[in-house]
Amino acid sequence: MGLRRAQGPDGGLSASKYSYIGGFDCTSNVLAGQRFGIPVAGTVAHSYVASFSSLDEVRHQALHPAGSQEGGADFLALAQSWLQRVCDLLQIPPQSTNPGELAAFVSYAIAFPRNFLVVVDTYSVMMSGIPNFCAVALALQDLGYTAVGVRLDSGDLARQSVEIRKIFLQCAER
Repeated sequence: MGLRRAQGPDGGLSASKYSYIGGFDCTSNVLAGQRFGIPVAGTVAHSYVASFSSLDEVRHQALHPAGSQEGGADFLALAQSWLQRVCDLLQIPPQSTNPGELAAFVSYAIAFPRNFLVVVDTYSVMMSGIPNFCAVALALQDLGYTAVGVRLDSGDLARQSVEIRKIFLQCAER
């Protein structure tokens, strides 16, 4: 949240750098992480998710299994396969999910497979965000990674969190 409100052309970058120097463990500012070697953690922004409109925008599709630098899997295809199974389980038509959202989640997971934590209410939480999250999380699991979780910013948070937990348990049982 702080980066949006930082003052000046490099306010967010400076704030991230000096916060880390002052004792913070990490930053959500990817540029600060790259420039200053600060560990990057956090969720994607709604603007990141909305910046994708189709699966054709996934530039890098391969992801190596955890602990290996060999045998990169076609992660996009793996996530799409899981999406079909998740939609079948939840009795949701696959076409109700947002393909741009899936592209954003896949792209983020490839970049940060050990820190997959995404916002799921950019579009429809139950008809798109959660099925897309589950598909990517299960694809990550196939390659030896564990998703961190989801961020939910809007709606009836208590009710939705209970529903989401039930869906996670359903997916885990399968």
